[in-house]
Amino acid sequence: MSSPRRSSLKTVFFWLTFFVLALLVVATSSLATRVYRVEGAQDLEIVQASADAGDAGPETSRLEGPVLAHQRAFALPYFHDVGQSVGLKRARFRIDLDRYLSRPPPCCPARAGAPFHGDSRIPGTSLLISQALDGMDVYLNGVWVAGLPKSTADARYKWYRPLQVPLARSLVQPEGNVLTVELTTWDRQIHIAPLYIGDLDTISYISELTLFVGTSLANASNVFCLLAGMFMLGAWLANRREGAVFLHAGATTVLWSVLFSLVLLPYVPAALVPLWLWAQYACIGGVVVVLTLFLFAFVGEPLGRRGMLALFGVAAFAAASYPLLGPRGREWLDAYWLPVLLVFHLYACSRLALHVARTRSRTALSLLFQSVLAQVFALRDRNAVRQLVMFPMPDAGWSLSHLLVTPIFLSHLSVPLLLFVVAQILLTKFQTNVKRVRDNNRILSDTLQQRERELLVSYNRQREMEADSAAQAERDRIYRDLHDGIGSKLVTTLFSVRDRDIDHDRLERGLMDALKDLREIISVTDLHEQRTVHDILFTYCSNLDDSLTRADFQIEYDIPDGPEIVLLADLSKQVMRIVEESVANTIKYARASRLLIRMRVPQGERLEVLIEDNGQSGAAQRDALEGGAEGSREGAREGSGDDVSPLAGGTGLDGLRRRAERIGARFHFERTPQGARTSLSLPLTISRVPNPANESVGDCSQSETAALPLS
Repeated sequence: MSSPRRSSLKTVFFWLTFFVLALLVVATSSLATRVYRVEGAQDLEIVQASADAGDAGPETSRLEGPVLAHQRAFALPYFHDVGQSVGLKRARFRIDLDRYLSRPPPCCPARAGAPFHGDSRIPGTSLLISQALDGMDVYLNGVWVAGLPKSTADARYKWYRPLQVPLARSLVQPEGNVLTVELTTWDRQIHIAPLYIGDLDTISYISELTLFVGTSLANASNVFCLLAGMFMLGAWLANRREGAVFLHAGATTVLWSVLFSLVLLPYVPAALVPLWLWAQYACIGGVVVVLTLFLFAFVGEPLGRRGMLALFGVAAFAAASYPLLGPRGREWLDAYWLPVLLVFHLYACSRLALHVARTRSRTALSLLFQSVLAQVFALRDRNAVRQLVMFPMPDAGWSLSHLLVTPIFLSHLSVPLLLFVVAQILLTKFQTNVKRVRDNNRILSDTLQQRERELLVSYNRQREMEADSAAQAERDRIYRDLHDGIGSKLVTTLFSVRDRDIDHDRLERGLMDALKDLREIISVTDLHEQRTVHDILFTYCSNLDDSLTRADFQIEYDIPDGPEIVLLADLSKQVMRIVEESVANTIKYARASRLLIRMRVPQGERLEVLIEDNGQSGAAQRDALEGGAEGSREGAREGSGDDVSPLAGGTGLDGLRRRAERIGARFHFERTPQGARTSLSLPLTISRVPNPANESVGDCSQSETAALPLS
């Protein structure tokens, strides 16, 4: 099953073929019947015109200046080369109209033996000059009836358009009707286009059709080629890496538009005629060069350095040598330069034909067709201008095939086909890019889905790891709080029970404190301490004194009065955990008889807590604290034999240091000659907290100080 793209291309080629065949059928069919071709004229005289040549009229028996050519009778169309003469030239000839005025229309043959009468002439008779190239004046029986501006000594006129000459009934005589035509030109050739005579409506139809093909269609093609060429040059600027085809095609169409604009220019000042001709040579060379490079770029075969030099050398030869050549040299240039230059284009077409045979590409086939058609039209235009080959035309009737001998340009008809091929190339590239984008989108979508699956797996793994890490961190926190808080309280209570120095009320109060701490540890809600650090530490020291003071062990504490300090967040709990663990370690390992707890706030800048004892086993205490659980076990063995005490185990000094570092404090333990000393220093930042009692009476004096750690 064929793809939609191939089906659309088949449709385009079908209609293009149908159009070409239909055009051939129409061209060979008679479109107008009531018309005759003027077969010949008489008394042609070509002279060198003077500066005031415009003053001459048809009544002048002989034109001014030397005679360049003279012919008694000649056939139409007519071409004569007077290249040996430069400057302005004037030509005049006459046509005997009686033989055409007396003819009946081809569709209505005259009756045998019918005499000629004035009212038997074709009604509304008109003459058509298919191309009034150099401008002309037309006289009927000595009276001016039509014309276009002729070239003068100051201006050059070139009209690629027909001239319709109505034959007024008032000027037509029963016999002896003569039509005189006079023209002037700057060219080296005198070119008289085909002439037709017939009824007014038929001649008007042929005139409008010729004007449309030779002028209107050419101008529209120029504008279209210019816009399309600018678009293709813009496409090349947007993608220079893959836009060589668009560069050459855009340059071709732009130069082609400029060339035909110069050729069809109706008016050029005489002083600028050499520059105007030089610009045409330059544009022709540029068109052939870029069109040839376009074909080589399309097939993907480089022309080579020597080929490029030869191509550019031949193309630039005309523009470079034209100002230096004389009349004879310019005649040779016009005759041989363009055919030699077209050899390069023919060679490019042959390479394109091999590419078509090798790849079977429809786009390449379309380009080959356009290139061959451009060659055919170029040869046809050259032949129509120089009359190298004469094609026989019927005398009666008119069809599109008569345009083959009419000196109008048809090469512009091949340029839209080039644009069609370039559009086809652009469409192919667009379809290829769309397919590539779709494939890339599909690959990107598959890759994205794969990455999403991988990220989902990685996210689940990361979440599990974070959950495990959070659970482990929570376990560590609970362990530290149990050990440093509840553990120390239980140690104190246990030692009081072991010494049998505690009553039931204190035992119950100690266990209730431990139970309260346990609830705080496992509670989801983070409870913040609202009491001052003095009250918290004083209460702890008082309870510790009630629980442990006996004859062989004394508790001393020094909690001075001063500004009340409230530690924000859970700093009070963290400070007390360090104090409780330090006291518990002293009780378990130091074998001390005296324990001193002291708090100071030097200049209100930091909170210092010192714990001193007079233990005799300071080395064992230090080793137990620095060694963690192992040291605790060793210390316990020293105190109770080989059996491991349930009081052993802990985090040691490292655990206390880490807890202090988390709150921004500094922890230090040292052994002294009198025992051991533990110190905790917490930096404070002071803020004013108004007393609610004072606020009720309007007093804003300081009553409380809130402390924050300094990071």
